[in-house]
Amino acid sequence: MVRSATPKAQSFRARPSSCPPVDTSVQRTSVSNGSGEYVFLNITPGSYTLSASAQGFNPQKVAEFVLAVSQIATFDFALSVGTQTQVVTVEGTAAQLDVSSASLGTVIATKQVNDLPLDGRNFTTLLSLTPGVVPIMTGQSNGMQNGGGFGAAVAIGSDYSFPSINGQTNRSDFFLMDGLYDYSAIESTYAIAPIIDAIQEFKVVSHTDDAQFGSVLGGVVNVVTKTGTNSLHGAGWEYLRNTVFDARNYFLPVSSSKPAFHQNQFWGDLGGPVVIPKLYHGRNKTFFFGAYQGFRYSKPSDSDLLVPTAAELAGNEADNHQPQIYNPYATTVVGNTFTRPAISGQSDSHGPY
Repeated sequence: MVRSATPKAQSFRARPSSCPPVDTSVQRTSVSNGSGEYVFLNITPGSYTLSASAQGFNPQKVAEFVLAVSQIATFDFALSVGTQTQVVTVEGTAAQLDVSSASLGTVIATKQVNDLPLDGRNFTTLLSLTPGVVPIMTGQSNGMQNGGGFGAAVAIGSDYSFPSINGQTNRSDFFLMDGLYDYSAIESTYAIAPIIDAIQEFKVVSHTDDAQFGSVLGGVVNVVTKTGTNSLHGAGWEYLRNTVFDARNYFLPVSSSKPAFHQNQFWGDLGGPVVIPKLYHGRNKTFFFGAYQGFRYSKPSDSDLLVPTAAELAGNEADNHQPQIYNPYATTVVGNTFTRPAISGQSDSHGPY
């Protein structure tokens, strides 16, 4: 959100102020009230410029600035008397402080998401970059144990971080993605893991006094995904592990082949303006962005299995040191003893056991 601070003593009714993002040039306008206050709501994170103008005053423009997720930025304009042909540009704006709420948190930006190594490409590992976050695994909240399970989705061989934020239990956190609930009640973590390369940034709110974060004792993880821009762009990669590239085990007999192992993790995204040839061009208006990540894994599992012998397949179920099989329908009672005959053809061909 972008807003003004306290009303100025010298107030005026400004013309629509524009707040266009640099990457898309989609303009948003607002008109200040009689006290000179204005506000822009529901703005996606990104780089913006801001300008204000009024009849009989020199327009003023704020140079490019970055608006982070869940940030409330405050800009005050003091327009001087003049003509609208002169534009005053404010350069080198100071870092924007949130003076309108008591929320505390840390924004993990795109560069950190893309550059830092992640085991299994799970974004929750980055939560530990926030002050007050401790990655703990206790009791029923002990993760997937590197093997998957009924909780949060993870790549086989990896796990997710289940942090405690500001001393609260690690089942007291909440997850949002693009403003929507992304919460799994089974283990109190995310329901759908965002694709790493599709994350624009996310914020860990560690002090949740705002009403919008009601019913949350721990922290709130607010993830924002990327959007399309005026430029068509895309990317892709694949991480491959295969038996062909693996070294041979030193103790593996020469006559034995290497055990099969195949793992493929791949991803691709594409974003840009919506264009329908000869009908519509969405430059500066309508955009799209899509991403896909796949994971394929196969590895043989060695297990001891008891399979029937040829004699057992022929009807001799006592073969291979198995107990004799008796006919329950031929049971006889002699005093206090119950006896029944063995089914014919049942004998242990491998000797006594």
